[in-house]
Amino acid sequence: MLLTSDIYQLLLDSLRADKRGLSLEVEEFNRLIRLVNQEIFDEYLKTFEEDQDSSDDISFLKVHDYEITLTALASRRLAYGTMPSNYYRVIGKPWSLDGTTRRFVDLVTSLEDGSREEDFLTKATTTYPTAKIGGVDGTGNIQIKVRPQTITAVYLSYLKTVTIPFLDYYVNNTTFVTTFIADTDVAVSLPAGHTYRDGTLGGVGVTVNSITVNMDWGEGDIGLILAKLISKVGSMLPDQGLQQTGTLEEQKIIS
Repeated sequence: MLLTSDIYQLLLDSLRADKRGLSLEVEEFNRLIRLVNQEIFDEYLKTFEEDQDSSDDISFLKVHDYEITLTALASRRLAYGTMPSNYYRVIGKPWSLDGTTRRFVDLVTSLEDGSREEDFLTKATTTYPTAKIGGVDGTGNIQIKVRPQTITAVYLSYLKTVTIPFLDYYVNNTTFVTTFIADTDVAVSLPAGHTYRDGTLGGVGVTVNSITVNMDWGEGDIGLILAKLISKVGSMLPDQGLQQTGTLEEQKIIS
């Protein structure tokens, strides 16, 4: 895990500062770091599990044998359940229990599901179950639909989504010094003479709830994160030299 505040400070150290000692506002940083975070995730996915190294790189995002409770829907001859809220994609084969025997579940498309159910020889059974992922429930959660309907639970290994980083803060009204708020569930006191990010004024008994989220990535990813950020800041200013520096550093790290 990387502290989002550390990444911001390292970025400022790498850039030309203005007279306040800043070269990028926190709000601008929050927009860019979200984009960079997703780009890094997408790049790791391109080579995911091609070899052991690529598997280990994002091993912290793997969830194994997650149990999904199923509800039978007799009218459609299937059982359905809700995928975890942080689900990104399946890794490996789901499985179910037939008594004490593990049965692997074939993941099928909607077209294949229909074709297999038409044929007595290929339709799903307790020994050879099938599942399809897709569609959402009333609250927008992705569903899994399993056949036959007698199966009560399915176990799934999946890759979870990467968290979206964010840096929360408040500012001294006189010195304009920014204080970063830690990633915490505990309410944070907002001192008098300070203003929170959303405009809330500090004072006795005033607290705010931090929405800081740290980055999932490890120490080995700092160089790539900074290179991508520098390149994007160069595009914003615009500063061609800065943009080229970031792009070259990024290419060196990737290669």
